[in-house]
Amino acid sequence: MKKINLIITFLIGITLSGYAQEEKQDKVEVVSQEIILSLSDAISQGLLNNYDIIIADKNTEISKTNNTLENAGLYPSLTTDAAWNHNWSHAMNSNLGVLSPSIGTDFTIFDGFKVWITKEQLEELEHYSEGNATIVIENTIKDVIVAYYESLLEQQRLEVAEQLAELSKERYDYTNSQKELGQKVTYDVLQAKNAWLEDRRTSLDQKNRLQVKLRELNFVMGVPESEQTMYKLTEKFEAVEKDYVLSNLIELLNADNSTLKNQYVNQIIKQKDIELAKAAFMPSVKGNASIKYTENYGGAQGIPNFNIDGISATVGATLSIPIYMGGSRRRAKQIALINKQIAEVETQQMSHSLNNQIMQVYDTYVLQREILELTEEQVATALLNLEMSTERYRNGQINSFNLRDVQIQYLDAQNSRLTAIFNLIATNTEIVRLTGGIIDAFPIDNE
Repeated sequence: MKKINLIITFLIGITLSGYAQEEKQDKVEVVSQEIILSLSDAISQGLLNNYDIIIADKNTEISKTNNTLENAGLYPSLTTDAAWNHNWSHAMNSNLGVLSPSIGTDFTIFDGFKVWITKEQLEELEHYSEGNATIVIENTIKDVIVAYYESLLEQQRLEVAEQLAELSKERYDYTNSQKELGQKVTYDVLQAKNAWLEDRRTSLDQKNRLQVKLRELNFVMGVPESEQTMYKLTEKFEAVEKDYVLSNLIELLNADNSTLKNQYVNQIIKQKDIELAKAAFMPSVKGNASIKYTENYGGAQGIPNFNIDGISATVGATLSIPIYMGGSRRRAKQIALINKQIAEVETQQMSHSLNNQIMQVYDTYVLQREILELTEEQVATALLNLEMSTERYRNGQINSFNLRDVQIQYLDAQNSRLTAIFNLIATNTEIVRLTGGIIDAFPIDNE
C-alpha cells in the first residue's frame, strides 16, 4: 500500500501544480495544437483524473479514520453535567436552592475480548479498502494503455493509407505523362485518377478514426472537454513478445492477483464476525465512577440563611451474565458462520474463474504470436508483389485492374499486421494485470 500512497501523493502534487498553471492561462473551448504524450504521462494523467480512484481513496480514508482503539470501544466515556434547582414559597417565606455539578465515567473492564476483535476487524477493513483502491488503479492503468495503443494503431493505419494514396498519386501522374506521349488513353487516366481519389477518401476516413480514438483517449484520461488535445503519441508501436510459462503465470496469479488477495481479506473479516458473535455469549463487567459537588443554600421564616456544600464520589462495577436473549445471539452466530462459508465459496469461484481466465489469455497470446509472424511474412510478400507489379504495370505487362488488386492486398496485409501487433500488446497487458504486476510494469513518470 506504500506504493499506492506514493502514487496518490504524486498525483496530488500534479493537481496543485496544474491548478497554478491554469490560473495563468486563458481557457479556450477546444485545444487543437498537438502535444507530445508518452505512455507514462498518459497513465499519470489518467490516475490523476479518474473518478473511481478519487472515490476509492476517500473510502480508504474513511476506513483509516475508523481504525482506532477509540472506535473499537477501549477507552472510557466521560460526561459532565450540572443541575440547579431553586424553590421559592410565599406562604413559608422561604428560598431554597441546590447546585450540583458532576463528572462521571463509564468504562469496560471485560467484554469477552470484543474490543480487540473489533480492532482487528477494523484493520482488515482498512486493508480491504486499500485493496479496492489497488484494483481500481490497476484497471485504470490497463484502460489507459489500451486506449493509448488503440490510438497508435489508428495512427499507423493512417500512415499506411497515406502511403498507398501517395503511390496512387504517383501512378496517376505517371499515367498522365504516358497519355501525353500517346502510350496511354483517357480510360487509363480515369482509372488511375479514380484509384487515387478512392485512396484519398480512405486516408481521410482513417484520419477521422484516429481523431475518434484520440478523443476516447482524452476521455479515459479524464481530460475535460474544454482541454481536449490531439496528442502526438511517442511510444513505438511494437509487439511485446515474451516466452511465458503457463505454470509460472498461474503461480503468480494465485500469489499476487489483487482481486484474489482482497477476497482473502474479506474472508478474514467474516471470521471476525464469527468471533464477535461468540463473544456475545460471554459475561461482561462494566465499571463506573463519578464525582459530584453539591451546594445547598436558602433561608426561611424563623430560619437564618444557610449555605452547605460538599463533594461526594461513587465507584461501582456491574457484572452481566447473559442467560437468554430470545435466541438472537445464536442466530447471529449462525448467520456469521454462513457468511464465512459464502465468502469461502466466493473465493473458490473467483480463483477458479481467474485461473481459467489466465489459461485462456495465455493460449490467445501464444496464438497471436504465430499470427503476427504470419502477417509480417504476408506484408513482406505483399510489398515485394507491389514493387514488382508497379514495374510490370509501367512496362505494360499488367493492366490497372491487376495493379489495383495488388495495392489492396498490400493495404489489407499491413492492416492485418498492425491489428496483430495491437492484439499482442493488449493481451500482454491483460496477463500483467492478472498476475498483479501492472503497477510495476507501467510505472508513472515522476520526473
